[in-house]
Formats: sequence, C-alpha cells, structure tokens
Amino acid sequence: MSGFTKISTAIVAVFIGCFLVFTCLVYFHIQDNIEEEMTGALNQVREMVNLNIPVADIEAIVEPSPHLSAHYFTGRLQAEQTSVMSTTERTALTPVIIPIQENQYLIVTPFDATELTQNLTFFALVAGLFFATFVLLLFTLKVAVKQRLVPLNQLADALSELREGKESQPLPHSDITEMNRVLDQFKHLQNALKSKEKQLIKIDKQLALLQEQERNYLARELHDNVGQLLTTIKAHAYILVNAKERSVVELSAQKVQVMSHQISDAIRKLTAHLHPLVLDRVSLQSSLERLVYEQEVAQPDTQWDVSINLKRYQEDNERDIHLYRFAQEAINNVIKHAKATKVSIQIYGDTHRVSVMVKDNGRGLGNHIVENIGMSSMRSRARCIGANCSVTSPDDGGVAVSLSLTLKKMPPLMDANVA
Repeated sequence: MSGFTKISTAIVAVFIGCFLVFTCLVYFHIQDNIEEEMTGALNQVREMVNLNIPVADIEAIVEPSPHLSAHYFTGRLQAEQTSVMSTTERTALTPVIIPIQENQYLIVTPFDATELTQNLTFFALVAGLFFATFVLLLFTLKVAVKQRLVPLNQLADALSELREGKESQPLPHSDITEMNRVLDQFKHLQNALKSKEKQLIKIDKQLALLQEQERNYLARELHDNVGQLLTTIKAHAYILVNAKERSVVELSAQKVQVMSHQISDAIRKLTAHLHPLVLDRVSLQSSLERLVYEQEVAQPDTQWDVSINLKRYQEDNERDIHLYRFAQEAINNVIKHAKATKVSIQIYGDTHRVSVMVKDNGRGLGNHIVENIGMSSMRSRARCIGANCSVTSPDDGGVAVSLSLTLKKMPPLMDANVA
C-alpha cells in the first residue's frame, strides 16, 4: 500500500466518522425545530378554539400548514379521547379535537413529514455537494502528491544506481525545503563515497606495492642469507665426505654447525616478521612489553613514557592480534616518520574496555591528515574488532593515535587470516 493510499484512507475514515456524527446532530436538531414549530402551531389552534373562531376558518388556516393535519371524524369518541379536551395536563403535541355537532368533530394533529422531508432533502443536497468537493480535493491531492514525489522517486533511482556502482544523473532542485535537505545530504554522501573510492584505489595500489616489497624482502633474505649459507654448508658437506684429514673434517663440521645456527636465526627472524609468534606463547601484555622494549633498545636517544596494564583484561587470540598489530603499526610510524624525542605509550584494559594511546612530540601531520597505508591498516584493525580509532595532530606538535574498545562478545570470524 502506497503512502498516498494510507493517507487518503485515513482522511476518508476520519471524514466519514465526522460526517456521521454531524448527520446525527443535524437530524436531531431538525427534529427539535419541527417539534417546536408543531407545538407552536397547535397552541395557536387551541387559542383560536378558545376564541370561538369558526371551524371552517380554523380548517382553512390549518390546511396549508406544513406542521398540522386536519381531518373530520364522525362517530362517538372514546372517553379517553373526549377527556383530552378538558384536561389541563395534556402534552404539547396532543391532537386538538374540535366538536362541530353531535358525533362530528374536526381533529387537528401534528404533521412532520413534509417539513422533515424538505429539511432532509436540503441536507442531502448540501452533503452531496460537499462529497463532490471532497472527492475533487482528494483527486487534486493525489495529483499534487504524485508530482511532489517525483524527486523522491528520482532519489530512489539514484540510490539504486549508486548501489550498483553506476554513475547517477544530477538530481533536479525541488521547491520543497525538506526534500532539498535530503537531496543535499545525498549529494554529500555521493561525493564522500567517490572520495572513499579514490582512497581505496590508492590504498590498493599501495598494498600491491607493499606486497611486492615484502616479496622482494623475503626473496632477498632467503637468497642472500639463507641461500648462501646453504651453499656453503653444501660445500663443507662435500669436504666432510671426501676429506681424510681429521683436522679438516673437524673444521668443516664446526663451520656447518655455526652456519646451521645462523640459518635457524634467520628463519626465526623471518617468521617473527610474518607473524607475532610471541602471542602464541605469552600474554598480550608481555608481547606488548617486549615490542616496546625492543624499540627502546633500538632508539636509546628517545625518551619513552610507557604504561601497560592489562592484568584484568580477558584475552582473546584473534582480538589480541589486532591490538598487537595496531600498537606495532603506531609505534613503527613514530620511529619511521615522527623524528620525535619523546614518545608516550599508554595501554589499559580490563573486563569492560581496552584503550591504546601512542603519542609523540615529533613533526606532526600538519593541517591535513594523509590517509597512507599505515593509517589505513590501523583503521582496518580497529574496525575488525569494533573499536574506534582516532588520529589527530595537536597544535603543539606531534601525533596522537588512539584506540578505544568497549568489550563485548565477539562474533565468530570466518577463518580470516588476521595476522
């Protein structure tokens, strides 16, 4: 059912209800008026009888009256009827019985059919005219509403095209203020989506470039480090097989042992780079403390203000990975870009909430915050766990990165690689 049908149905229902009430009131009012006029006419007849006006004159006066009816009666009246003439307690609409001669009477009775018919006919004409006007008003309203809904239908089509990724045509201006507000909000939304789409394309390009850089890094590490060590081990293994002097065998064995340890360290380093294995063995607090400690050792000239309190925090492996990566990315951005001398890291968590704040006194971001791959990664991590992420650049310099999460039961993830 359309909106206009619902509105028109409600209007018609209210109108019919009001019309029925009005009809009842008008009907009873007409009845009261007719009764009052009939009472007055009967009283006039009684006065004429008291004044001994001839019966023929009374009949001539009563005959054209729409409120009275006169007829002759020949015969004997009952005792109850004859007593009506003399009683002082007769009702206002009691018929007037005028004796003419013995056993012949003129009886004047109230008559409301003509007056009531005339009033109801007039009321029916007025009601018909009103109904016709009401139907015309509904038709005009329908045409006007349909015309006014054209921008809304165009907006619905534009939203459908926007959902399908198509370019929508500019929406026309409307003479309705509220509709213009909706159209303006749609235009802002459309522009925002276009801007976000451009940012996503830019981020996709950066991700593709980052993936290539990551692959090059892994290939270089495996080829230049692990590959060369394996080549050397292969050479010493040949010596071990073919050498006959004990000293040569012992020297080659020692070198194979040393290089095996080097390969193990290199693989451990690559594994830690790809996935924070420390989270699989220790708590989130210990992992974050180790992460910050490594940066403190690597940046001895930087003043670190660190507070990590997750003792009452209930750990969740998937959520913890996102929190760890968020803090890792925020700290890496400070090390790579901020050129800061002071870094504040405040991490707190309990059974109700988790908050992460990384702030520095570096060069800041200026008046415009550029959505680079690092910030996009942090915002993505925050969205994955339902947290709010904020990146600001205060007027006094530096950058403040914060994450705020109200803990609730996490929905099951679809086997996603969250590392």
